[in-house]
Amino acid sequence: MVHESRPLVLDPTGSDINAEADRVRSQGPATPVGLPGGLVAWAISRQSLLKQLLTDPRVSKNPRLHWRAWHEGEVTSDWPLINWVAVQNMFTAYGADHRRLRTLVSKAFTARRTAALRPRIEAISADLLDRLAAAPPGEPVDLREGYAYPLPLQVIYELFGLTDEGLRARMSAFADSSFRTTTSPEEVAAASAEMDAIMAALVASKRERPGDDLTSG
Repeated sequence: MVHESRPLVLDPTGSDINAEADRVRSQGPATPVGLPGGLVAWAISRQSLLKQLLTDPRVSKNPRLHWRAWHEGEVTSDWPLINWVAVQNMFTAYGADHRRLRTLVSKAFTARRTAALRPRIEAISADLLDRLAAAPPGEPVDLREGYAYPLPLQVIYELFGLTDEGLRARMSAFADSSFRTTTSPEEVAAASAEMDAIMAALVASKRERPGDDLTSG
């Protein structure tokens, strides 16, 4: 498959994601794509190749290990997607560091705790569906806004023991800004600082009043 002479520039607003995905796939299993700021990356559109890459020790999710643009300073702190690539956590750690973090989480993220969430998830789902069903006949409802979006957020709140309504509201605002395609560099930086503050407040509250949740564990 012959690629276009220039990288396929992705639409940051996501105005027609399905058509764009078709265009990426038509270019072959690995396609150069243009990201905001003129940075070029590769879009992998074949599951077999993606699996091969993810299991190859020469490939990582840590830009500090392999991304030329990162090493050469092309990725600046005000880049719109900086929060997606600059994060350092268990998912981007490797080797001994990854094993250390995974061991800490595995002790708290038990099968018992996961199973105990089932009735709450069912109750949350039923409540959200009831709210959608309460809409007047003939009035359109937004499945994303009314179901697909709030369901995982509420489950995460309960899993982490995030009971404070103020922190929940701040977490929701952070999630909104993280996925908003029109977020400015200043808003990205502010959102990153806000997330650090939310996590610090959550950890402090669980140290003072631990509970039966993942954060306390």
